[in-house]
Amino acid sequence: MQYSEQEIYEFSKQVRQLLLKYKEMRQELHDMKERVSAQERDVKSMETLANASMHDYDMLKTAKMLEVSNGDLEATRQRINKLVRDVDRCITLLSEQQNNSQK
Repeated sequence: MQYSEQEIYEFSKQVRQLLLKYKEMRQELHDMKERVSAQERDVKSMETLANASMHDYDMLKTAKMLEVSNGDLEATRQRINKLVRDVDRCITLLSEQQNNSQK
């Protein structure tokens, strides 16, 4: 079988086109692999950030539960002061009763 020069030229042209397409596709695959790798790094970074944020949130929630606000502190002080005054009054009354009974 003999092939004409035109057929050989067309065939070699198609082979060159296929080779070029193959190189383009390899480069595209390489670029896509790099993008996937970069996105995987981003995902890991975001997971780490999310975990740290959840930990911080849990710590803040715990601290908020334990926090004594100024209003609570002031109310507690007033209550303690009232109790101290009541105890002082009771002591005074007891002392007076004791003095009256000794006379």
